[in-house]
Amino acid sequence: MNWLLIAEIFYVLVLSATCIRIVYDTRSTTKTVAYLMLSIFLPVAGIIFYFSFGINYRKRKIYGRKEISDIAVLEELKKETVAYTEDAMKHAGSVVQEFKELARLLVKDQQSPFTRHNKVKLLLNGESKFPEVLDALRKATRHIHIEYYIVEEGEITAQLEEVLLQKASEGVEVRFIYDDFGSRSIRRKTIQRLNAGGIRSAPFYKIRFLLFANRLNYRNHRKIIVIDGETAFTGGINISDRYINNKPGELFWRDTHLRIDGPGVYYLQYLFLNDWNFCSGESLQPSAFLFPSPGMHKEEDVLVQIAASGPDSTQPSILFSLLQAVYLAQEEILITTPYFIPGDKILTFEGTQAGKALKAE
Repeated sequence: MNWLLIAEIFYVLVLSATCIRIVYDTRSTTKTVAYLMLSIFLPVAGIIFYFSFGINYRKRKIYGRKEISDIAVLEELKKETVAYTEDAMKHAGSVVQEFKELARLLVKDQQSPFTRHNKVKLLLNGESKFPEVLDALRKATRHIHIEYYIVEEGEITAQLEEVLLQKASEGVEVRFIYDDFGSRSIRRKTIQRLNAGGIRSAPFYKIRFLLFANRLNYRNHRKIIVIDGETAFTGGINISDRYINNKPGELFWRDTHLRIDGPGVYYLQYLFLNDWNFCSGESLQPSAFLFPSPGMHKEEDVLVQIAASGPDSTQPSILFSLLQAVYLAQEEILITTPYFIPGDKILTFEGTQAGKALKAE
C-alpha cells in the first residue's frame, strides 16, 4: 500500500475543505486572501495557523445561545413582518419602488419591517438630544428600555439616573443594558443605586480582565431607548457630558441622533428584547405590553426601516444595506459619520457610482 499517496490525497482533501471554509466563513476579503495564501503555500503549518487563530471559537460559544434565542423570538414576528412590509411598500409611492430591493434585503436578512406613518425628528449633537430624551422619559407610563455602549459618570448621567429612579418609583418598568467595557465608570456605584431603586440592569458580555477587554471585538455599540413601545431614540450619541459642547475651548463633538414615533419603533424594541434576554438570562417574550398598536402619524408619514449589526450578527447587514443604497443611488450620495474608514467594498462601489456623475459628499 502506497502510504505516501494516501497521505497526499488526504492532505489535498483537508486543504480543499479548509479553503472552502475560509471563503465561506471569513468576511474580510483581505483576510480571506491572506488565509488562503497561508494555507496553500505553507503546507500543514498554514492550516494549523488558520484553525488556531482564524476561527473565532470563543465568539461562537458566547453568541451561539443568543442566536438560537433570536430565532425563537423572530418566528413570532416573521409572518407579520413580511406581510406588513409588502403592504407598506405597495402604498408608499413610486419613489419607494426604486428602492424596494433594499427594503426586501433587510426583511430577508433581519426581518426588519419597512414601516410608514412615522414621525421622525433629527437631533444634532448632545445639546439637542439630551433635553428631548429626558422630556420623553418623564412622560413614560408603562416601560422604559435603555441600551448603550458608553454611559459615563457626569451631569447628564446624573440627570438620567434621577429620572429613571423617579419613573421606577411610579411603577414604570425600567430595564437598562450597559456595555461592561464602554460603561465601566458606572459599573459599581451608579448601577448599585439603580438596582436599589427598582431598576433592572444587565451588563453586555461581562468582562473579567480589563486589560484585554477592548481587544476582543465583542462589544455592544448600540444606542437604543424605547419608551412604552411607541417612542424610540437611536443614533450615534452616547450618554456622556462630552457631547453637550457647552465648555469653550474643549473639543467639539459633532454627532447625530434620531427620535422615532410610530411603527418604526418595533424593530428597535425587538433588538432590545433579544439583547435583554441574552444579558439577563430571562426569557422576555413579545406581548401587547411591549409591542402595542403603534400610533400613526399620517400627517408626516415618514418611512423607516432599521439596519442593525452587532458582534452576534451572522451577516454585516449594515454594510450590505449601505452598499445596496450606494448602488441604487441615481442623483446623490450623502454620508454623515464621525468614523469613516471605508474598506475596499465601499470604495469600489463609490468609485463605480462616481461614473454616473452623482453628487457625492
